[in-house]
Amino acid sequence: MLRQVLHRGLRTCFSRLGHFIASHPVFFASAPVLISILLGASFSRYQVEESVEHLLAPQHSLAKIERNLVNSLFPVNRSKHRLYSDLQTPGRYGRVIVTSFQKANMLDQHHTDLILKLHAAVTKIQVPRPGFNYTFAHICILNNDKTCIVDDIVHVLEELKNARATNRTNFAITYPITHLKDGRAVPTNLVPLSGHF
Repeated sequence: MLRQVLHRGLRTCFSRLGHFIASHPVFFASAPVLISILLGASFSRYQVEESVEHLLAPQHSLAKIERNLVNSLFPVNRSKHRLYSDLQTPGRYGRVIVTSFQKANMLDQHHTDLILKLHAAVTKIQVPRPGFNYTFAHICILNNDKTCIVDDIVHVLEELKNARATNRTNFAITYPITHLKDGRAVPTNLVPLSGHF
């Protein structure tokens, strides 16, 4: 009984709806097109947001506050003569983080040699393009004598390797600043370092 009443009611409603649509074909043919055009017109003000930080972090997020604190406590020297290694800000640079599977000391001779070989392999990469081969020297940051600036930690590892080769035991890697033989002060607060050589 209830089923027949529902069936009759639905049949009557859909019959009237079909009759109404059939008697107004211009409206039901043009209304979806007009609504689509009106809603699509909002894309004329559409702008692509390329800042990942703006997309993922709220305006007053804790991450932005902490980054500002880190920048105020550890100011970054962005001069032309040094590479800046601030991983907390986006930029057009790449970084390789090297770890050991066995949780070994990354400053031992084996790992130091591997890291320096990796650095040499990266600097020897070539990208062939029609009519020209791009090398690392074409895209690196240059200093005053037109040579590529190398990250300071590479200088620390090279001096460590030289100290081992000459059996020099007076070279110490200290935290947060290591002083190299040429008098430069290198920040070593970006890598976990321990002890002396």
